[in-house]
Amino acid sequence: MEDKSEFAQLVTHFRQQRGLSQGQLAQATRLSRTYVYHLETGQRANPSSQVVHSIALALALQGEERRTLYDAYSSLTGQLLDQDQLENTLLDMGELASFLVHNTSCPAQALDRLWYLHAWNKASIALFDVYEELMRGERFHILGLVFDPVMRKRFYGWENLARRLVCDFQYHTRRITHLPEYKALWKQLREYPEFRRIASSVYPHGRPAPSFVFQIQHRELGCLTLRTATTVFTGVLNYSMESYVPGDQQTLAIYRAQGWQSDESA
Repeated sequence: MEDKSEFAQLVTHFRQQRGLSQGQLAQATRLSRTYVYHLETGQRANPSSQVVHSIALALALQGEERRTLYDAYSSLTGQLLDQDQLENTLLDMGELASFLVHNTSCPAQALDRLWYLHAWNKASIALFDVYEELMRGERFHILGLVFDPVMRKRFYGWENLARRLVCDFQYHTRRITHLPEYKALWKQLREYPEFRRIASSVYPHGRPAPSFVFQIQHRELGCLTLRTATTVFTGVLNYSMESYVPGDQQTLAIYRAQGWQSDESA
């Protein structure tokens, strides 16, 4: 093991420092456990830059730790990694999600990888009636929005909706449960009434269906039947755009009256 590169040793050091097994790191980075084993034993001497970015993200490496890993990678492979370029890439992904949200006619929101609401368009603010809260600078999590005691009264079939969203959330965040920010979020969500009960009784079985229907009671527009449509942006950091399209003819008529549709569908 004396022949192990500095890069291999650092990957092992940072993983163990954060209390992760090789299998957990593999799951968080979407690599195989065998690949992680080969990285740490030096049998993989030329990993791609994307692999290194994924490891840095999964281990939440910042500042000097990230620079040390990147320098070791450059020494091993001869490839240079620009941390500033990485940060700009992450920002660009968020900007892309926000841009598409604000240029979508129907209600839409951008979610970050922890499902915090990253951006709203005017239609989604009106649909969920949260203008005053946003003006106060409140930060929303999509599960917090559904489990909030006041907001939940607006959803028909709330129990089924809550179960579906918790199950989807657990599936899509299963690779980042080791991160401190995930653990802090989970602790916060457990404070909502009914969350513990529902979270303990659902478990994701395979990839969930990409779309589902739910109903919301709007104080001015009445009852709307909505179907979700998800667009996922995958890079070093994940964002998604959640759009809400009409689920029945009555809701389609409301969308038309509100101008929540593209010109082509008019």
